[in-house]
Amino acid sequence: MDPESLTANQAAHQRANDSPAPVALENESSALAGGDLAYELGVWLRALRSFFEVRNHPFTEAERAKIPERDWANEMRMTRQALLRSSQLTLRLMISPKGGAELFENEEEAANLGMLSQPDASGHMGVEAADPSLVGLAEALGELCAVCEALLEAPSNSFHTWTSFGGLVTRELDRSKTAQELMQSAYQRAAANLPTPLLELTRTAMMPASLNADILIIYSDLARLLEHLRLIEDFLRRDHPLKQTLPLFTLVHEDAQALHDFIETRALRIEGMEHTIFDALDGTNYAIAMELRKVFSHELMGLTALHQAPPIYVKIENAHGLLRDCFQQSTVALAQLFDHALDGAQLFKSFHTKLEQSLALRHDLWMLLQLVRQAKEARDKYPLSRILERLADFRDG
Repeated sequence: MDPESLTANQAAHQRANDSPAPVALENESSALAGGDLAYELGVWLRALRSFFEVRNHPFTEAERAKIPERDWANEMRMTRQALLRSSQLTLRLMISPKGGAELFENEEEAANLGMLSQPDASGHMGVEAADPSLVGLAEALGELCAVCEALLEAPSNSFHTWTSFGGLVTRELDRSKTAQELMQSAYQRAAANLPTPLLELTRTAMMPASLNADILIIYSDLARLLEHLRLIEDFLRRDHPLKQTLPLFTLVHEDAQALHDFIETRALRIEGMEHTIFDALDGTNYAIAMELRKVFSHELMGLTALHQAPPIYVKIENAHGLLRDCFQQSTVALAQLFDHALDGAQLFKSFHTKLEQSLALRHDLWMLLQLVRQAKEARDKYPLSRILERLADFRDG
């Protein structure tokens, strides 16, 4: 059974029964041969599906109570961006299956993708040997883009309009065998590319076979979540429009919640588990729940309504950093249960220990304290506006 057709809880249990380290398909399609491009396309297709699940969105309880009454036009615009991104990636795979060239970056060029919904689109685009399955997916995405554009011409988009369009997107992706292969391949990539130290631990660490399999699944899920965040980090680094990353965040929420449910309903219920391992898994679950709540009940709140670049950047950067640190710290903490000498830097180049983070925080607080003392002694040299500016920088950074 394809994990994409399952609910979060069912997918978690399905993973437990699947082979923990999927191998490459024997007859790999040309779409999957696209490497990183095919992977990113599979992630964006999964993100589109997760974006239409309201439970994955950053709403307060009060906002959730008013969901049927709100205007969903902002979310529809983000959907349009995600569809365009998916269309760009599909076209790039059609033109150059091995990838390497940059995607179209402006909407005028991207608008040319509309011709993919026309008959014999590959001939018009000069892609004589295009994979028919990719052409079919490109046509479906082009048609969905056209429908989305038409819906955005209305003064507002109701919840009914939003959910109906979501159902249409889901049905089109379900009908496409290529889309299903891309999503499944992207889902499995983390397990197939785990860092060598983690794979070695699951082979050599002394633990029950059932726990060994569960730990490997947990490592794979954490790696998958970090891969999603890597795509968001790429948007931050390239200074691309950042609101369009919200579907990726909703996918992170969905997969992280599935991992949380898996640990709670399966891994923590293994009989005869050592207390240290139980406590570590329980702590991991608590950390995941807390960071998800921080990000989706605070950091990303109000993102869809923002128009100024600086506050949008701050929200995305903070949300990305909180989740990345959580997943990295969780991976290292679990690994060190079985290898006390393992250094987090062996797994992640950007890894920072809680001690390093605490020292940095202490230094920044000390600098703020010095500024306040100086302002108190020489108010004419240190006006209140300067202190407020430094406090804002401290909060945002």
